[in-house]
Amino acid sequence: MYENLASSFCQEYPRFEIIFSVAQSSDPAIDVVLDLMKKYPHVDARLMIGEKNVGINPKINNMIRSYESAKYDILWIQDSNVYVDPGCMGRSVDKMMQPGVGLVHHLPVGVQPKSLGSELELMFLDTVHAKMYLFINWTGLASCVVGKSSLYRRSDLDKVGGLAKFGKYMAEDNLVATEIFNMGYKHEMTSDLAYQTLGSMTTSDYFLRRARWTRIRKYTVTAATVVEPFIEMIGCGLVASYGFNLLWQTHFLNFLAFHIVCWFLVDLSMYQALSGEKVQNLRGFLMAWSLRELAALPLFAYAVAGSTVDWRDQTFVLLRDATVRPLIPSPSAFDSASASMSSASAPTSPSTSTSFANIANTVVPSSTQASLKSFFRRPAVISFVSSTLAVIHFVVDILIKSQRNGNMEEEEDEEEEDDDEEEEGVGMKMGESSSPPTSSASLGKGRRPKLSLTRAKSEGAHGGDTVGDSETTGETVLRRSSRLKMLNSNKMHSADLAVGQDSEDGLRPEGDRRELRSRSSSSSRRLSAEEDALSKAVEPYLSDSLSRRRHRGDSLRIRRAISTSSMSSKSKSSQFV
Repeated sequence: MYENLASSFCQEYPRFEIIFSVAQSSDPAIDVVLDLMKKYPHVDARLMIGEKNVGINPKINNMIRSYESAKYDILWIQDSNVYVDPGCMGRSVDKMMQPGVGLVHHLPVGVQPKSLGSELELMFLDTVHAKMYLFINWTGLASCVVGKSSLYRRSDLDKVGGLAKFGKYMAEDNLVATEIFNMGYKHEMTSDLAYQTLGSMTTSDYFLRRARWTRIRKYTVTAATVVEPFIEMIGCGLVASYGFNLLWQTHFLNFLAFHIVCWFLVDLSMYQALSGEKVQNLRGFLMAWSLRELAALPLFAYAVAGSTVDWRDQTFVLLRDATVRPLIPSPSAFDSASASMSSASAPTSPSTSTSFANIANTVVPSSTQASLKSFFRRPAVISFVSSTLAVIHFVVDILIKSQRNGNMEEEEDEEEEDDDEEEEGVGMKMGESSSPPTSSASLGKGRRPKLSLTRAKSEGAHGGDTVGDSETTGETVLRRSSRLKMLNSNKMHSADLAVGQDSEDGLRPEGDRRELRSRSSSSSRRLSAEEDALSKAVEPYLSDSLSRRRHRGDSLRIRRAISTSSMSSKSKSSQFV
């Protein structure tokens, strides 16, 4: 507290006053304030002890006298557990003097955690809350102000009834900012941060604090509270994973794992940017971050289901108009609780305290909080939480690896399909080598599989060649091997025809017999050349079909061999023609 209050005395500004508001004369902060006033005698500072009851909000009751007696019009409301840099006041007033600006505030940031509860509060303030707070104020869509450190003019607030008007509300900071926003004034932020020292907050204190403010927002900003689960990591990830799976057939778990990793990296970057240093203990950061994210949705459900809050040792009931009233237990409930407490000979046990809290519809008392504090500090509990977070990290790592392997298999399948299409195109060209010279020359200009396939179909319909007529789209390698067998049978059939023709040579003239022999010899040589070229092209593919899926280099070698064989077949075909 000494360092936090001292930051107010060290502001680099020519003229200002400091008013310390203390509700009770027994508050230990009074001694700290008196020491600082002696240390900085040149600063205009004064201490006001005692509150004025203008409503049920204890913070406004404590500040109302200081509000009414302030010397200057611009007021800077700052909590005692907040530290600011020396130049914060000057930069804030510069923003305040801009046209149309009615309020200047600073982003609250948690520092110096000393317990598990403080670590969870740190994760909330420096990650998800910082993202939401900065985004809403950057867009300017609505008023979003936390009253840790904010400046506004008293003359503007007096137009709507002054600070006392908000004494019946619990979230007076956001309601004051909303009233100024509705008057047509803008909210601005400086680059300064409101550093909040977290200290040794218990885990139960963290959960009760988060539940309290969620319940308050339920009636003050209902629309923002409704969408709050969807700005958390789990709620947003489930919705996004379902949407990507529905629209683009993305695997649900793969996208969820990708979403969690990206969310964590964004939060880690946000935390490092606000703290100004890199995270040294990444494992501890991951554990605290995971525990806060996992507890966010159950905590939200618990907070929305209730309507009571604790504020400075007093319980209040929230009403639908965003106001609150003190909770007064019924006589029957108080009598039953008193009977249960008096019947016990020993001091109140945790179970008795919990029963009393349930009867009175209040939060967990201090005795149970102490028990919970000792419980969460046990080594067995810490080991269990650490093991749970380690398992979560291990599962996420497995999911990431499975997605990486799945992407590699899909790439291999796509490469295999591309290879098949290209080889089919080459096979079509080789089948067309028996067509007229013009079509063979035209095929040599392009190498795209679809173009080659279209030409092969048209030329097969007009050419009338045996190999061209039997050629189809060529789906698999087995189809190519059957085509090779067909070529062999066609060659044998051609030889049989040649023998039959020789047997009839005696009935034909000598010129016709020479022409038939020449034509048969030319056809035999052409088929033999095509058979050799096709065999050379297909056999390497058949022998390396399995290894091609594993080694990209073999696939490239097969492509070169097929292309070379195809060009050789074309040249030989042209020569024979």
